[in-house]
Amino acid sequence: MEKIFNKKNTMLAVGASIVFKAFLSAFLELHPDEAYYWLWSKKLALGYYDHSPMVAYFIKITTIFSDAEIFVRLSSTIVAVILSVLMWKFVKKLFNETIAAASVIIVNTIPLMMAASFIITPDTPVFLFYAFTVYFLWRLVDSSETKYWYLTGVFFGLTLLSKYTGVLFAPCLLVYMILDKKLSWFKNKHFYLMFLTAFIVFLPVVIWNAQHGWISFTYQLGHGLYNTSLNIGYVFEYLGAQALVAGPVIFIAGFIAAYGYFVSKDSKKIFLASFSIPVILFFAFTALKRLPGANWPSFAYFTFCIMAAQYLLSDNSKVKRKILVIGILINVFLSIIVGLHAKYSIVPIYKFSQDAAVADATNWFSGWKVLGNKLVKRDVKYAVTNSHQWAGAIAYYTKGEVEVTLDSHRLNQFAYWEVPAGLGTEKTVVVKVDNKMRENFRDLKDAEVFFIDKNDIPIRQYAIIETNNKEQITEP
Repeated sequence: MEKIFNKKNTMLAVGASIVFKAFLSAFLELHPDEAYYWLWSKKLALGYYDHSPMVAYFIKITTIFSDAEIFVRLSSTIVAVILSVLMWKFVKKLFNETIAAASVIIVNTIPLMMAASFIITPDTPVFLFYAFTVYFLWRLVDSSETKYWYLTGVFFGLTLLSKYTGVLFAPCLLVYMILDKKLSWFKNKHFYLMFLTAFIVFLPVVIWNAQHGWISFTYQLGHGLYNTSLNIGYVFEYLGAQALVAGPVIFIAGFIAAYGYFVSKDSKKIFLASFSIPVILFFAFTALKRLPGANWPSFAYFTFCIMAAQYLLSDNSKVKRKILVIGILINVFLSIIVGLHAKYSIVPIYKFSQDAAVADATNWFSGWKVLGNKLVKRDVKYAVTNSHQWAGAIAYYTKGEVEVTLDSHRLNQFAYWEVPAGLGTEKTVVVKVDNKMRENFRDLKDAEVFFIDKNDIPIRQYAIIETNNKEQITEP
């Protein structure tokens, strides 16, 4: 396997994946969520209603000179490179160069990372900083040097500044301490100072929440568990989604490895399992109440990929090694197909059913520029819509020429931004978006209605309704 998994081939694999993802970053329209985070970067704050602020800071840095799609997403590509270097260094120290090479190739080719590395969401910074947190904690375990307590604390704080789900590092740490007999850490003052360091780094978000009635914390605490009924079907749907985002072979191999890791007495193996499996299982538990997003446990795959690589390369089994190669090839195939389909619609989903064509998740990456151009040509000054996603897309694809605001019963960041002063007095429109093709916009009075097509099938419809009366804005 050294002929396949070595430093040279790893660099080639990472380079090829970066080129492919850079191509998609440059030529795919922004997902509305990305556009919404881009809008955050234009209104920097210590915190936001929906998430921690790090994604906005990343976008702000990479769009200093240009707001083109590739620059909005540039930090995702940079993060992929940094993660590859970090994983190489980490796994080489843990095991050997062959397993390090396999781990880096796996993490760069799982469908989750192929997608996460060309779009920009809070998952980008949380994956990066969680990986550094885990890495420095291991350096602490391996060397007992005091400085690593504080480096772990700093990066744990940065993880929390990236996404609230990063708090799962704490229960993972407890699992590790129990399994590896590290409970004596509770008697170590540096253990508590590590958490104090993390809290200080996270303090901006605490301050923002204190100023806004703790709204972000209360929203996130109820976000994943708001249903009253239990649905076991969501658990299986969630696990199926995880098998797809990690690749079926890698997902199964990782869980088989984890079982052996948890019952082993090897500190390295217990460590890796403790900082991945609890995260994945936590969201499986929350799936009893609400279906989690497939990306929610994304950061757990840093150590998960290492486990899968080590398990499949741990002995001289030719079968396991062939399974590893097959698993990587399957992931590469899936990632390339999904990426090219997002750009060129190469998978004939429309031949199965029109509903399937409309539901295609890659539809989110097209049709927003058309809407933006129409609003600019109409010399619109203000646009009102009922979704933060649509508002973000309108703001981005009108290049700031159209100010956006929301009329929505669902609370989001727009509730904390001022309503434009000229709304309803200068040229104002209400923009309605039907992403599921279930409404009849043609019945709307005085509306310009148009469609976005893929393979001659309408996948989205828009309605633009002009109004100069503030009281009519919310009732198109």
